[in-house]
Amino acid sequence: MVVANYVMPNNPKSGSDALAKAKRYLMEKLVLAVILYAFMSPAFGESPAAASAGAQPAVVYWDSAEGKALRARMPADADYWQLSPTFAMQVTQSYCSVASAITVLNAMPIKKPVDPAYAPYAYFTQNNFFTPEVVKIISPQTVLAMGMTREQMAETLARQGVSAISIAGDTLNEDGLRTLLRKALGDDGRFVLANYFRANLGQVGGGHWSVLAAYDAQSDSVLILDVAKYKYNPVWVSISTLHQAIATIDTVSNKARGLVIVSK
Repeated sequence: MVVANYVMPNNPKSGSDALAKAKRYLMEKLVLAVILYAFMSPAFGESPAAASAGAQPAVVYWDSAEGKALRARMPADADYWQLSPTFAMQVTQSYCSVASAITVLNAMPIKKPVDPAYAPYAYFTQNNFFTPEVVKIISPQTVLAMGMTREQMAETLARQGVSAISIAGDTLNEDGLRTLLRKALGDDGRFVLANYFRANLGQVGGGHWSVLAAYDAQSDSVLILDVAKYKYNPVWVSISTLHQAIATIDTVSNKARGLVIVSK
């Protein structure tokens, strides 16, 4: 990079003074050039990938123009169609795990308990989820204070009479995750709960549970039904972004977050 051309005075009063002025002049130009380069660089304020012409957003929200296009081509066998009638909102800001669990349980053809609030109708709620067997694993008070780990989610679901397989996020690569979700989010009798770190999605918050509802092959993304409905709409997330988010470490268990696959 050429910063500037400096011409030495023809008849300087002092050679040392002229040299000092030349050094100051060149230094000022160099500093200016560095500042301009920093502002023009893609690394200033955004990643090089985001600055590239073909960069795609990491997430696409349900009510955006692109989100509407994605939901218009949602497969007829996507889990979304079974989950949307039972999609629950968490009743407290730390009950995301419980809300995610009952969303899936109510969508399954299994025996359901009766909550006195809705008697005589049988339905899983965020109260009756905590059966005596579940409380042996984790209490409502503990969930209220610190949420639920991946292994606790699998164990509590098993106590409800379903199969729950826990998968650590750091044991999957992107291809493995894609293959798993492409099949599991179709109408094969399985449902998927995801424990992920919100910051990887560009969202406010830390560790979170929600339900995965569909896979879109064209965009290579999955639909998350966020049980914190008061905070975020459902969102489409690329396989790459989801993979990074579920491979983060849960500070309670000191293990990777990940997925729980639920079936009858």
